[in-house]
Amino acid sequence: MSRDISIRSIDLDYKVPPSKSVVHRELITGFLLYALSGKKDTAIEQKLTESLPSDNKDIEATKSCIRSLLNASGGDIIMDCNESGSTLRFMISAAVSYLCHKKIDGRLVFTPKGKLMERPLDQLKTCLERHGILLEKDIKNGRIIVSGRLTEGIFDIEGNISSQYISGLLMASILLPDSKIRLLGELESRGYLELTVGVLESKGIRVREEENVYSLSVPENTDVDIDLQKEGDWSSAAFLLSLGALCPECRMTLRGLNLRSFQKDKFILYILAEMGVSTSRDGDSVTITEKKRSAGRLILDAKDYPDIVPYVAVLAAAFKEGTRIMNVDRLRYKECDRIEATIEALRGVGAGCEYRDGSLFIEGGIKEDINEPFRTYGDHRMAQTACLIAAWTGKTINIDNDECINKSFPGLWELLESAKGDKADA
Repeated sequence: MSRDISIRSIDLDYKVPPSKSVVHRELITGFLLYALSGKKDTAIEQKLTESLPSDNKDIEATKSCIRSLLNASGGDIIMDCNESGSTLRFMISAAVSYLCHKKIDGRLVFTPKGKLMERPLDQLKTCLERHGILLEKDIKNGRIIVSGRLTEGIFDIEGNISSQYISGLLMASILLPDSKIRLLGELESRGYLELTVGVLESKGIRVREEENVYSLSVPENTDVDIDLQKEGDWSSAAFLLSLGALCPECRMTLRGLNLRSFQKDKFILYILAEMGVSTSRDGDSVTITEKKRSAGRLILDAKDYPDIVPYVAVLAAAFKEGTRIMNVDRLRYKECDRIEATIEALRGVGAGCEYRDGSLFIEGGIKEDINEPFRTYGDHRMAQTACLIAAWTGKTINIDNDECINKSFPGLWELLESAKGDKADA
């Protein structure tokens, strides 16, 4: 469904939803520890699978896969991962370790939606094939079929492709006591791996790393403690803080944020400061206190926070004379090609934006007439980017798909409507 977005003022005091990245890891780690315990506990199973109002589409996908595994007895086990890349990449390793541990003979049939089928799995496929697992893409029927019997040992995986492969293998190691993960080459997205290690260690699991080889030490009788409200989502906070920075009239305080979080999207606080936006921090809250355009040029490295690059690009166009955002190539393999989508979005409103040598180069500028609909390409991040452009330009932006926001931030449209300082803008 299309939607007109107009944001002239914001008055928001809000507790941000739980971190999607943390909740994925809490669910999968809790599920594997529950399997290790060998006990039957309906209360734990309910916590692992029940739908909550705060759940977005990605978290629903992970819970659906866990539900399928809990009910599995053999044959084809349908794993509905929807459009969630995290669910797919984590659950492949976690699920094969679970079937091995439970001695269940069956095939895992993942049913990805959207562009997820096109996203690469080559390195994980190569890694698992060395341990008895066959991973096949059935393009015609839109399925990914995983079969075989997992063997333990040393899992060699490239460190510079996807940290989600490594995180999935680390969590799977809960049920693979005689296994280690060896990283080949330089590690990318270290922050996301640190996030996984943090969740594991919060359960009493010791994670050892020596010369790029990781192994786990899982204590006996570990309690299965699943905290799905552990900390607020810095990705959602990055969007909202960017929105507040760009909106001409804004009062904004966000609560429920862990200022010591391993989530790298908290880097938005540094980026905002570089843009001339001041914030104050008190306990678990962040408040925007002052905004002024910061002259000069800026160079940023997006290696550890690729998901918020479209937001940063809009901030750069609004606040700086020129900005280079390096290490953006992985944005091509998200729900859409976010490099091209971001360039199209900024050029559509008159800003300069181009891609060269792994970087986005951005110049400011707004044109008077904005008539063309904003194409989201079904990508929740691009729908949020349209909100930022509406706040920055003061224009009404029409997006072609407002439902894609449910992937990461269900209830966003209602939140923005309630936060409008001037209801006449509705």
